[in-house]
Amino acid sequence: MKRLVWIALAAALLLPQAAFSKNAEIMMLPTRVVMENNDRSSTVVIKNTGDATGDFDIDLVDMKMGEDGMVVPYAAGETPQYSAIPLIHIAPKSVTLKPGESQNVRLLLRKPETLEPGEYRAHVKVRLVNDNADEPKAASKDAVISVKANLVIIIPVIVRNGATNLTMGIEDAKLARDKNGNASVNLYLTRQGNRSSMGDISVTCSHGSAKPEVIKFFPGVSVYRPTEKRFLSVPLDETPKDVNLSACELGVTYAAQPKDGGQTLAQAPVHG
Repeated sequence: MKRLVWIALAAALLLPQAAFSKNAEIMMLPTRVVMENNDRSSTVVIKNTGDATGDFDIDLVDMKMGEDGMVVPYAAGETPQYSAIPLIHIAPKSVTLKPGESQNVRLLLRKPETLEPGEYRAHVKVRLVNDNADEPKAASKDAVISVKANLVIIIPVIVRNGATNLTMGIEDAKLARDKNGNASVNLYLTRQGNRSSMGDISVTCSHGSAKPEVIKFFPGVSVYRPTEKRFLSVPLDETPKDVNLSACELGVTYAAQPKDGGQTLAQAPVHG
């Protein structure tokens, strides 16, 4: 047995050190930027949370939200709608950060007087282009093997101009179960107006005149302009054991987040 242990230790010492190579990583705060009518600038902080020096590229990109809620780049040949990129200057465009170091990225807003009222959007994209900038450039036969990561973080930047309006709705809210019997509420959020929404979903269970009990809270659900309808499946994985879904009068509410006032934006019954 001891011989096997020594063989294993010897083999570990001879293996390439890919598992032990150092790498840079990214953190970005805040995770969403909203620039209101009177705002002219904002700041995003990026931080290298890894254990190696990293080179980062920083840029603004256009992305769109599909009906499934996925936010993806525009396809080649597509014209971005309501892009905020022409309105924003971002600096710096690249930075090298040692482990633990941070960099403030400035977003300067310039809105033309002829800009129509409504909401415009871009996305800050930070890409790690070199996850170990301290690593020697010239390779040798004894060089440590490392795996280069292609890490990307993208956050939305929302610019509002003039009067904005928003009307939300909930359609086709239904109780569903997968092949394993796990329950969820499937629904469509509908959006009308010249701005996006950001809110929290609450699924409730009630019996007669009793106060509804929240059995699922699902925060941070957005519907970006110009998307008019978004499908959402809310898992009921936190339902208390004493709650019988079949005996409930289920309801679903979409409300603004507390920092935005918390008002109800839409609500509907859930059909079995």
